[in-house]
Amino acid sequence: MHHALQIPEILLNIFGHCSDRFDWFDPDVAALARTCRAFKEPALDVLWEELHELSPLVVRCVPEASLPSEYSIHRSLTQIEWDILRSYTRRIQSIELGADFARIDEEYFLSLFKPPTTEPLFSNVRKLHFEYPDDKYLLLATFPSLMSLDIWIKDLRSFEDSLKLFAKISPSLASLSFHPYYYANIHMDRIDPKFICHWRNLQILHCIQMPLDMTTLVDLSCLPALIDLSFVLRSTRPDQVSPSGSPIIFSNLKELFLGSDFLGLVSHLLSQIRLPALTTLTAYIDFRPARQDDLSLFFSNVWTSGSPRTIQAPRLIQPYETSVPGDRPVLGLEDLRLFVPFSNLRHIQLDIEWKVDLTDSELLTLVSTWPCLEELSINTEWGWNTLQGGITPNGLLQLLQLCPLVLTTIALAIDT
Repeated sequence: MHHALQIPEILLNIFGHCSDRFDWFDPDVAALARTCRAFKEPALDVLWEELHELSPLVVRCVPEASLPSEYSIHRSLTQIEWDILRSYTRRIQSIELGADFARIDEEYFLSLFKPPTTEPLFSNVRKLHFEYPDDKYLLLATFPSLMSLDIWIKDLRSFEDSLKLFAKISPSLASLSFHPYYYANIHMDRIDPKFICHWRNLQILHCIQMPLDMTTLVDLSCLPALIDLSFVLRSTRPDQVSPSGSPIIFSNLKELFLGSDFLGLVSHLLSQIRLPALTTLTAYIDFRPARQDDLSLFFSNVWTSGSPRTIQAPRLIQPYETSVPGDRPVLGLEDLRLFVPFSNLRHIQLDIEWKVDLTDSELLTLVSTWPCLEELSINTEWGWNTLQGGITPNGLLQLLQLCPLVLTTIALAIDT
């Protein structure tokens, strides 16, 4: 055998390319594990690295103790069977369970939390993702190496005790994402969020479609490693007032995603917080801004809350059409001048239910302000809908000649 094949890292790389990530028990990798002793360990590492259902913990690990056609066991495991089980579970680095995964017997799974030794079975699991909200018992397992937790929630209160315990037994968590199960109405302020602050290394917190109140934001601002935060705003402005009366400071936050019904609510929140390290701000709104003043106030508060030198990617997106009466406002040069103070922009994405009116010279004047621009996207979905129709082909040619070499994405209307 070639000397290179005696290096475990090379074998792991090769077997990883051979593996079918959509088929847990990949027959090719399984065959490699049976080929020779040199291949066995790295092939098993690849085969068990990602677990997309729990049934292999029964049918593959302890078939002698399992019931036919069921994902459960009919007796206690022997020490030899525990050792066999551990020889596989120590290889698992990611457990990702969809809503339709084959669930094993809850009593058996709970027994896995109490192995006959002090060493946890799932000692190397770094990522846990599950979409079936009734399986709270998954949070009772000990995952000392866990870095990422991604869960779908139906009733946050029913998870509260499990999450508080989980904060103690998996202290290394760096990424936490909550998702409402089938649009369940979930509010973070219905529980005490202070348990989140036990994860001092938490870097990413995504509360997609879940509101946070200002008291919760004060607690989160104390997390020293937090760099990425996503949440939605309530429809009532009184909930967005700093309890202390002074701005809430997120010293190291680099990415912020805010979902809201109205742009005014986003603007008001930005007036209450300070983001000195912010690079990416995404505002996702349901209703179109009614006036130019709304847009002006938004960018003014972006300027106030963050540093114009650090912000690289402001994004304002309205995904759905609204029934707001009246004609659409027109987005012109004066509105886009609001981007000019941000001298280090790399990505500009603006997509709202407005018309767009820009001439070639106006667009060229704007683009010349940003030497590092990589993306320029204006109303990709909503269109420009003006008599002019867009910039001219000649204007596009001049734009391409003017643009820096790093520019990779342009989404504009062309008047042909």
